[in-house]
Amino acid sequence: MKFKNLLITDIIKLKSTPVLWLHVLVPALGLMVFLSYYAVSPMDVFMKQKTYITVICVAFPILSGVITAMVAEAEDQAGNYRNLLNVYPFKWPALMSKYLVLIVLGGLSTLIAVIGFYLGMSQMTETLTIGTYFALTGILFGCSLFLYAFHLFLSLRFSKSVSVGIGIFEALIVALFRTGMGDGRWAYFPCAWSIRFTWTTMTQSGKGVMIQDPMMPLGIVLSIVVTILGVGLLMVWFSRWEGRKSEE
Repeated sequence: MKFKNLLITDIIKLKSTPVLWLHVLVPALGLMVFLSYYAVSPMDVFMKQKTYITVICVAFPILSGVITAMVAEAEDQAGNYRNLLNVYPFKWPALMSKYLVLIVLGGLSTLIAVIGFYLGMSQMTETLTIGTYFALTGILFGCSLFLYAFHLFLSLRFSKSVSVGIGIFEALIVALFRTGMGDGRWAYFPCAWSIRFTWTTMTQSGKGVMIQDPMMPLGIVLSIVVTILGVGLLMVWFSRWEGRKSEE
């Protein structure tokens, strides 16, 4: 089976699961709730924007855990992962197909959440520029690449509860590491990359000041290197994997 056919097959499979709708409905509902509240809230405009982006950063690890768990569970129920493990002489393209579909959906979800928020807020008040919001979209999408790979591994190798549980733990780290608690250590926690990168970008764009975070260069390098290594190691591991139940 050609890789293109694998992609098409995975897209068709998702139509019978809630995964596709979760990527669309969750950001859409979030937009409705926040824009409705912000329309009457006296909160400072800049803080409204930072709070919204913070919620996205906190929610992403949980959603990644839930969504990858649903994908893995569907493959398990369809025949103990045999549809994944018996497609190619080399196993990794089957998993890469699923990973690509997930990150494309994640990118679409991020675009809806961030740019949709800009369009709504700009009708109510003066906001950060559209360029800043596109930058935030790119940052959130880039930071999600490792999360999807990591939680796909957890969901396949362990269980749904492990993936979701660690996603909740990561969300707590994101919330804590946006404060001074993350100073000096946030770069070593992939789940915290998004909150630090987005807050720095928004502060520099909104207030015109350069944020002197000594860990920012290290964070950028680690986010790129760890993401590439993480995806690569996931594919290497999957090439040797024989299915969870067969290991027990």
